[in-house]
Amino acid sequence: MSMTSPDTRRSDVELDADVTAQIRELGIAAGDVLDCSISVAECSRVSSAKRLLAHVWDCVIAEMNQPAAGPTPPRLAELTGLLGRVRDLESRVEDARVAEGVETMRRIRRALGRLQVATTANELLSQAAAEACTIGFDRALVSTIGDATWNLHSMFIERDPRLARDMVAAGRQDPPKLDGSIIESDVVDRARSGLVFDVQNNPRVNRQLVSMSGCTSYIVAPLRSHGKVIGLVHADSHYPARDVDTTDRAVLNLYAEGLSHTLARVSVLEGLTSLSEGMARLVSDVKIAAPPQITMSDLRHPVLSTREVDVIELMAAGDANRSIARKLSISEGTVKTHITHILRKLDASNRAEAVAYWLRR
Repeated sequence: MSMTSPDTRRSDVELDADVTAQIRELGIAAGDVLDCSISVAECSRVSSAKRLLAHVWDCVIAEMNQPAAGPTPPRLAELTGLLGRVRDLESRVEDARVAEGVETMRRIRRALGRLQVATTANELLSQAAAEACTIGFDRALVSTIGDATWNLHSMFIERDPRLARDMVAAGRQDPPKLDGSIIESDVVDRARSGLVFDVQNNPRVNRQLVSMSGCTSYIVAPLRSHGKVIGLVHADSHYPARDVDTTDRAVLNLYAEGLSHTLARVSVLEGLTSLSEGMARLVSDVKIAAPPQITMSDLRHPVLSTREVDVIELMAAGDANRSIARKLSISEGTVKTHITHILRKLDASNRAEAVAYWLRR
């Protein structure tokens, strides 16, 4: 796909007062020890806290690497102590970020649960855009795919419902063709979600819709049935003025997967193939039975060890490293080693992706 990938960050998680106070104390202490000015004015959110901790780390390392004879033993102990405090606080900041990720997964579950009351595909897709805005986005668009055409179905923008109506009307008046010229064609062909950046200058977007929306980046995730892409879910975070990122893509993709399963239960195959024509052949009295639910305790994972399963279950429950270590009667260092193995085995780039995988399972 013709998608760039700048250094974007998910919306900041606000840290609790205790962690924020400890980070400020560290910054002040490091400034005194290193005899330099370290600003601690803003460190209450994950991104600003990480920047401050990284700055302290770099300053300490620079002091230790002075070309002179090197720090005296007492000075070295003082500097090493600062590094230890930095690493401990970095771990706590990361735990806060992961806990927020787990809460996002719970919001996805609740959103999909509220969609269970829909009895027709039209009703479901009409509600799906609004529910997508309860899991971390402020604008969402749900569409269907038919005859190589992208058909806009419903859009939700709480702050600007008129824009939502106008965009859907514009898309219906001139439905974009999935002929390979726009990125949505790739998403449909490959059945894979995508991130789109620098939208206003990107040559592979629908110019009319992106001009109306004014967005700078967005995510698009496929809706699938029987191995075929039958729809799309678009979302962005426009009003906070931030670019979406890979975590946002994982969140929307998980939501789209759940929405696909719900859609299958309220549609027959004939209806799914004609959703773009208004779902005329839908029948609401035939439903595809949902697969039996299997609890986490019913199965062991084919890749993870028993202990790694114990660790990721506690991660999914929102436990921080210290809590996991206490409950499993192991050291915090051992917990971190298990998490490293879990990320590698699940091919996850971070803890939030691993938890998302586990909750989806």
